[in-house]
Amino acid sequence: MLSVKNAAGGYSKDLVIKGIDLTIQKGEFFALLGPNGSGKTTLFKMINGQVPLKQGEITIEGKSVSALSKLEKAKKVAVLSQEAHVSFDYTVEEIISLGRYPHQKGVLKKLSKADRVIIDNVMEITNTKIFQKKQFRMISGGEKQRVLLAKALAQEPELLLLDEPTNHLDIKHTFHMIDLLKEWQQTKELTIFAILHDLNVASLYADRIGLLHDGKFLEVGDVNTLRKEGQLQKVYEVQVKNQSHPTIPKPQLLMTPDYKTEHEPVNFHHCYSVKQNDRLIHIQFFEPLRTISNGVAGEGLEWVTHFCNYHVDKGYDCSTPELDIRNWMAEDGIPSEQAVAMMTAVKLDDMVLMRKHEDGMNIFAMVTAGTGNAVDISAKNNAALKRRTGTINTMVFVDAHFTDGALVNSYMSATEGKVKALQDLQIKDPETGTFATGTSTDSLLIGVTQKGIQTPYAGSGTAVGKAIGGIVYEATYQAVKKYLNRAGNQ
Repeated sequence: MLSVKNAAGGYSKDLVIKGIDLTIQKGEFFALLGPNGSGKTTLFKMINGQVPLKQGEITIEGKSVSALSKLEKAKKVAVLSQEAHVSFDYTVEEIISLGRYPHQKGVLKKLSKADRVIIDNVMEITNTKIFQKKQFRMISGGEKQRVLLAKALAQEPELLLLDEPTNHLDIKHTFHMIDLLKEWQQTKELTIFAILHDLNVASLYADRIGLLHDGKFLEVGDVNTLRKEGQLQKVYEVQVKNQSHPTIPKPQLLMTPDYKTEHEPVNFHHCYSVKQNDRLIHIQFFEPLRTISNGVAGEGLEWVTHFCNYHVDKGYDCSTPELDIRNWMAEDGIPSEQAVAMMTAVKLDDMVLMRKHEDGMNIFAMVTAGTGNAVDISAKNNAALKRRTGTINTMVFVDAHFTDGALVNSYMSATEGKVKALQDLQIKDPETGTFATGTSTDSLLIGVTQKGIQTPYAGSGTAVGKAIGGIVYEATYQAVKKYLNRAGNQ
């Protein structure tokens, strides 16, 4: 569809674009990325014919851009730039109608019924119909951008050139616009060449990206190119961290500021408070911790300040546990978006709190335990699960700086400590009579302060992993003993 071969050019003797090669297939969404001054707009204007080539060739469907007449180009290519200047005092509808001009026949250009159907359609899908009679100069910058998009779509182009199309748009209209463009790409084989500043939007919508640096492509490839943190740091000169989008297999990028907040050293065990009653154990840290958990609410990898363990009755209806627990936190004045919460039917009076200082590291653990739901994960059990009181909820807080990998390691170390405690206590799965590895509803959290030297490993072969596994072992052992003693006395 679009071919750029050894293209070079600029605004003076100095070349801004220095030998670019690029092929974009029909129906492809290509995003051009790069910092200000990298040459994005110059390349854009070379493609649409505003800036002449000093060497090379640019073709659309095999025909040189310079050889296309204005009418031929307008039938094939629509351009949406950042500039929204209109010389005449047109209404919104009149601006959009200009998109049909290349398709009108005869000396006296008039809109046909088919033209009007197309104009009405693009106004509807771009949400511009509501102000179609307004003067273009009287609407906001974001509304102007939507009008110019409608005009471009009214052209029914084969190739759409976009220079920062979401400029002036809020989040809602940004995603509405690009969702619409993506739909047209997929249903009408519209080819899209877009300059984008938002790397995350580019990752979500583009099929391929080109990373422009100093007038040359550093790399052209699929969106996984954005996972190369070192390359992005070289181009944008900022610290970049890549992570996967939680619901689709695309990378998303986090920018890390250079500033650092200095804090006076504080005793770790003075950095939190613990409140407990018959209904709730509430541990609150004064600064957020990086956490990994399978809590009822706040699960996954998060930054969290509040840690809750709620008591529920044996007959609790667990059809909507997350909704229930968020409602309880709201009643207690705890911001659920900054919390991890668990639930248990065991008595909260039997919790075990344990603090340790090992190998120069401070660790704090909270465990509540019941083993009525004990299961051997390796045993085949076809019997229907029976409702019993018994969940082991574990929270471990460490004054350390872990990578995400170390957080996963620490989760394994804590689990190993729990399993070892159950083995030594000879806790068995009541359905199979074999030794239990946990309960069917266990929750576990690891929280770290992210202070000090970064630790890449926290498995059972490391000092920190052994410290985590050790404190979980001891706290679980004591908590289960309390549970068994209470059960034996009832």
